[in-house]
Amino acid sequence: MARNVIYLEWKTGFEFFGSPASMYDRHTDEELGINIHSLNNVFYQLRKEGKPLQYVTKTGFTIRKGEIILKETEGKAKNYLGIQGQKSASL
Repeated sequence: MARNVIYLEWKTGFEFFGSPASMYDRHTDEELGINIHSLNNVFYQLRKEGKPLQYVTKTGFTIRKGEIILKETEGKAKNYLGIQGQKSASL
């Protein structure tokens, strides 16, 4: 199982997002140097051409799109003691 991830990098830092939309909730088109529709088009074209999903904006940001690989689980998460109804001790 995998989830999309957007990696935003600049000279002094980086951030991770679950989607381009969540990145644009925090940063503006002007700040990033590209709007969300154009970025989605860039990623579409790169994927179509078999190239890495990476774009460097005119304002100096690098935006990468990839996947996080998740461990598959069945049903509800197991509690740490393996006993239903009991709570584990606080650390």
